[in-house]
Amino acid sequence: MKRNSFNVLFFIKKAKLLKNREASVCMRITVNGARVETNIRKSIDPASWNQAKECARGKSRKSCDLNACIEDAKIKLHQIFNELEEQRQPITARLLQEKFFRQDKEPEEIRTLIGTMQEHNDQCCALVGKDYALITVRRYESCKRYLAELIR
Repeated sequence: MKRNSFNVLFFIKKAKLLKNREASVCMRITVNGARVETNIRKSIDPASWNQAKECARGKSRKSCDLNACIEDAKIKLHQIFNELEEQRQPITARLLQEKFFRQDKEPEEIRTLIGTMQEHNDQCCALVGKDYALITVRRYESCKRYLAELIR
């Protein structure tokens, strides 16, 4: 079986500064030459960025938090990559990105607001007379019904 090449690179976009004059920190995942870039939703002052080390300079709280976030991301991506290799699944940069950001969930795993409210109401209904009054449960049901109408 062919060995997959894998690399993670962190960089900032100096050309597109945010309103607070900071640069967005981006991550590039490369697998077998195919790459995907994404913003990790963090920013830093461009003068505080060390591109050679792919981390923030200094000992400020923001720099330390960003460096910890970058290190955690690298570890998590390597774990995901190793799991996929052990399962002998085809590995792509896009798949790693989706698993990293948890966008690979199956539709049945995704919870909806109405479904969550129904679960809550069912739990409350089971506790009528102990923790909840019947009128409270009816009001919860009304709230769920009104919300469903609003969403439609």
